[in-house]
Amino acid sequence: VIYQPVYSPWVNHVERLWQALHDTITRNHQCRSMWQLLKKVRHFMETASPFPGGKHGQAKV
Repeated sequence: VIYQPVYSPWVNHVERLWQALHDTITRNHQCRSMWQLLKKVRHFMETASPFPGGKHGQAKV
């Protein structure tokens, strides 16, 4: 177990994922329906790599 400060987004890897999701999908407000938004979020989560720039495959969330 690695103890981390109560809130440390620079250490918590899932915070980086949420930031990337927000930057690429939700911040743009391009979806006209909830279904379009969910489709884009699902695609993002299926193709997001836990190792940016690497060849380690895809993250399945």
